[in-house]
Amino acid sequence: LPRAENGGEITLSTDVLHKIWIVSYAASGNRRCFGGDFYETDLSSPQWKSRPPITDVGDGSYLVELKVDEEFAGNYTFKVILLYSNFRGLEHQPGPWALTKEMLTVQIRFTTSRKRNPHLATCTSHDFVSATTWSGKWTRTKFNESCQLDKEGRYRCLGEHEECDDSQCIGNLESLESNGWVYSAHCKFRIWNAADAWKCLDGKKLFFWGDSNHQDTIRNLMNFVLGLKQEYIERIFMANVTNPSNPAQNFSLVSIFNGHADPNQNLLGLGSLYVPAYRDLVKNEFFRGRAPDAVIINSGIHDGHAWKKVHHFATAVKTASAFWRSLLENKSSTRVVIRNTITLAAIKRSDPSNPQKIEVFNSILSNEFQKQLHSLENQLMFVDDYDMTFPWHYDFCCSDGGHYGIKPVLAPWFDRVGHFYFVDVMLAHVLLTAIC
Repeated sequence: LPRAENGGEITLSTDVLHKIWIVSYAASGNRRCFGGDFYETDLSSPQWKSRPPITDVGDGSYLVELKVDEEFAGNYTFKVILLYSNFRGLEHQPGPWALTKEMLTVQIRFTTSRKRNPHLATCTSHDFVSATTWSGKWTRTKFNESCQLDKEGRYRCLGEHEECDDSQCIGNLESLESNGWVYSAHCKFRIWNAADAWKCLDGKKLFFWGDSNHQDTIRNLMNFVLGLKQEYIERIFMANVTNPSNPAQNFSLVSIFNGHADPNQNLLGLGSLYVPAYRDLVKNEFFRGRAPDAVIINSGIHDGHAWKKVHHFATAVKTASAFWRSLLENKSSTRVVIRNTITLAAIKRSDPSNPQKIEVFNSILSNEFQKQLHSLENQLMFVDDYDMTFPWHYDFCCSDGGHYGIKPVLAPWFDRVGHFYFVDVMLAHVLLTAIC
C-alpha cells in the first residue's frame, strides 16, 4: 500500500484495479512458504460495501484487488481479518482454531478527476451461465438517515415510488426495504414489480431443493415481491399459488428440505440422498403433474457439519449431481439454478460451516454440477449468494448467523431491536431473473 497522507489517509484513484499483497509470517518471524490462511476482506463506506476479491497464490502470499466506481469516490475503511490459518477452517470441528484477528485497518480516500456515466448492462439469464464466482458490491445512492423501524419491524425508508439509480439497478428501489442498498455484480439486476413477477411465474412449476434458507426466500418472494401474506413455509412445502388480484394467474411450488432425510432433524446434508425413501420423495414430487420449469438447488450449511473430510463431501456431491442428472435427462426445458450457500455470520464464523469451508464446498458443488449437467447448455444457471451475503456477515445486523431472510420483527435482536432482511429480498429478485 502507498504511504498514508492527509492525516493518515491513503489516497487511491477510482475506476482503477489496484492490486495489493498480503504476506503471511509465522510467529518466529519467518515468511510462510505455503497457503491456506483464510483472510476476510471488507471495503466499506456509507454508500459502498463489498468483499474485495482475494486469491491464495499458494506460497504464503495473497493477492487482493480493490476497485471503486468513480461515482462512489470518497472515504473508505479497508479491513483484513485472519479467520483461520493453515486450512483449519476445513476441519470438521474448527472452533478451537478460529482466530477472528483483525490484521489491518486503514483509511483510504478514493479520488477522481473526471466524471463519467457508468454503465452496467441489465442482467438476463444468460449472465448466469458461468460457474465463476461473482465480485459484486452493495451500493446506495439514495437513503434516509433518520429512518426507523415501523410498527411491523420493517424498514420502509424511502418513498414508495422511489426508483433505482440507473447505474446500479432497474426498478423500484424501495421494494427492497433496504434504505437504498442494492447489489450489483458483472451486471445490474432488475427489481421486479408484482405485475411482471406474476407474469413471469404464471403457469410455471418451481422446485426448491436446499436448506432452511430456501424457506425464507420463498416466503420473501411471496410477501415482498408477489404481494401475498404467507406467514410460514414448512420444510416440506407444496402449494398452488394464485394471484389475488388476477385469479387467472397461478403457479405451483414445491420445496423439499435437504438438511436431513427426516424434515424434523438436521445436519445430514447431501447424505439425505443415501436414504431410499428420501430419494423417492424428491423424484415423485419432481415428476408429479409434470417436470418443473425451474429447479433451485443449494447444498446448505448442514453439509459443513455432516462431512468429516472435504473428499467425503466431494463424493456426496458426485452422488447428488448424478441423481439430479437422472431426473433432468431429456428435460431440456427445465432451468436449473445452483444457488451458492450463504456466508455464516458473526460468531457462527467458527462453526463447522464457516466461511472458509463453505467457499470450498460451493466451488466443489458448482464445478461438479456443471460437469454432470453440461448437456443443459444455457439452461444451467449459477447465483453466487456467498458473495451477496459476505459483506454483511461480520455481525448480526442482517441475519441470525445462518439465515439472512428472517421476516421483519419489532423485538430485541442480539445487540439491537429489529434486523435488516433486504439481503434475502434481493436474492428473490435475482432468482426471478434466472428463472424467467
